[in-house]
Amino acid sequence: MIFLIYSAVMAALAGLLLFIYYFRQGQFDDIEDVKYEMFREEERELTEELKKQTRV
Repeated sequence: MIFLIYSAVMAALAGLLLFIYYFRQGQFDDIEDVKYEMFREEERELTEELKKQTRV
């Protein structure tokens, strides 16, 4: 029984340490930004295409 409690505490501690590590690395800075990245890429492609057309 003690082994199960010890294992649960160690797993929770490992999860907490991983969360703190990735939080400090900036993984959770702007979670909502990912869904808007596709629009930015499309906009970049369009502007590059327009630049190519204006050069010719």
